[in-house]
Amino acid sequence: MSQYNYFANINVDGYSFPTSPQVSFGFNSQAFSLLNRGFFVIQYSFDGHTIHGDLNSEDASKGLVFDGRCESKIFLKAVDGYGICRVEAWY
Repeated sequence: MSQYNYFANINVDGYSFPTSPQVSFGFNSQAFSLLNRGFFVIQYSFDGHTIHGDLNSEDASKGLVFDGRCESKIFLKAVDGYGICRVEAWY
């Protein structure tokens, strides 16, 4: 069985989700983590339209681990216009 791993620090800007995902693993993950490395709120979506949650640098949602969630792409937007999101995924 092949192993797949993904790691990136993504610059996030804009007040709306882009038409293409900023994060594309190239495989369906078994788990992944998102970490807000900046000071502004970052929202994430798995379909590019629905806000599925946010990463707030001032509370416990700064970093989230999704264990057992199968995704291959993530859309990101910064509520205040700019942010950095650390993304790790594995299969």
